[in-house]
This record gives sequence, C-alpha cells and structure tokens, in this order.
Amino acid sequence: MPIATLVPAAPGGFAGQSVVEELLRQHADRPARSRIARTLGASPLDANELSWLRAAQAEMIVGDILGRLPGGYSVYHSLPIRNTAFWVDHLVVGPGGIFAINSKTHWDRDLTGALRSIPINDHAMPYLRDARFESAQITALLGAVLPAATVVQPVIVLVNPHKILLARKPDAVTVIDSPRLRRWLVARPRVFSAKQQAALTAAIDDPATWRAAAQPLAPAHLHARFTALEQQVAAARTRRTTFAVLAGAAAATVLAVATLPLIAAVEYLAVR
Repeated sequence: MPIATLVPAAPGGFAGQSVVEELLRQHADRPARSRIARTLGASPLDANELSWLRAAQAEMIVGDILGRLPGGYSVYHSLPIRNTAFWVDHLVVGPGGIFAINSKTHWDRDLTGALRSIPINDHAMPYLRDARFESAQITALLGAVLPAATVVQPVIVLVNPHKILLARKPDAVTVIDSPRLRRWLVARPRVFSAKQQAALTAAIDDPATWRAAAQPLAPAHLHARFTALEQQVAAARTRRTTFAVLAGAAAATVLAVATLPLIAAVEYLAVR
C-alpha cells in the first residue's frame, strides 16, 4: 500500500492504526518461533492475532478507497470516541453528509443476516448494533455544530464479500461492499453547505472532541512493524504450501513405486 495513504490526519491516525496497535500489543507477548517452526512454515501469529491482521488489512483497503474521494471531502481514521471504549474506523464529511464507517474483513462465502446481527461462521456479530451506537455517540459529540435533524450516518463496509444477502435492509445502517463505496458516497444528495462542512471539520479537528489516545506511537514505526508481520505471515504461508506440494509429490512417487510389482504381476498373468 502506498505510504501516502497511511499519513495520519490530526486527530486520529492512519487507516487501521488502532487495530495495528492492538495486534502488536498482543503479539509482543508471543514467544519467538523456533528454527524448525520457521522452516516448516508455522505462522508467526495465532488464530486471534491473524483475525486482527485481517481486520487491519480491511481498514487499510477502505482507507485507500476513501483516499480517492474527490475534492470537497474530509476523511479521518481511527478516531477514539470520547466517553466510550469504541473507535470509529473512518469518519467522512462531505456535501452528502457525515458518515461513520466501519470496515469488516472479507467473507469467503455469501453474507446473510438479520436486523440486529451479522453471522460470521456460526457466531452472530453485533456489528449493526455497534454501528448505530457509534454514530449516535458521534452525533452527540458534534451536536453543537450539526444542522438540526442531521445525524451521523452509520455505514458498514464489507471488503470484497461474495454477496450480501440480508433478510431485509437494516434500519438506519447502510451495509455495502467495498467496490461500491466510493461511488455510493459521491452519489449522496447534498445536505451540507460549504459553511456547514467547514464548521464540522473544525469541530472534528479539535482534539478535545475525542478521547485522548494513551501513549501514541509514531505511525511510521507502527506501519514498519505491521509490514514486517505481514511479510512473515506471507513467507510462512508460502513455505507451508511448498511443503504440502512436495509431500503430495513424494506420496505419489511412493505409491507409484509400491504399485509397480503389482502391475508387473498382473501383466505377467495376463499374457499367460
């Protein structure tokens, strides 16, 4: 990903920064892999850490999409919501409104769901409830400068799912796949004047609007460590694939050698 997409805006950080910080915090206590584990392609991350890695990658993909919005849009990432333990992945202010966007990692199957939850594997995830809560909290934080009857619109972006098959459209929450996000945002009808947008961005730019992040780390340092982990995971996957192919080839060779006497015996009997 181009470094330009990771340069942080103030406040907030680069796309996925809060997730990267949590991933690195968890991984710091993980013992180093042994030489044989590295040789055999054991992943440097456990299953939980891999889920954080994929979540960060999803946020970075959506951040890259938002970075290609036309002029007239302001985009923020990884904003800690004051008075809560929540972070909003992306906040977008444009002529068509203000949007609190949550990025979710891709599904390798069709997505189905109801109004309150979205199932991931066999677990119902409260993504819709959380999206409504986050948008309500940000609406309250910006209430002094939001036009009357305007709310922050919650959006869940699914990164490249096969299909989205919700039972019916969730109330108040837009669920959309990542390829359509930019076009959807640009197509929103104008609701803010330039003056209103300027007032909103001024409020968002004020650090007092948000919860202060504890011990912020340098974004370049975070990104470098995350990239190194990505490379280690990719290298381990390549090693596992290589060993699987070699093992399959070896098994096929052994099977062929083992069956040669049987084939010879059958052919001998056939010619008698």
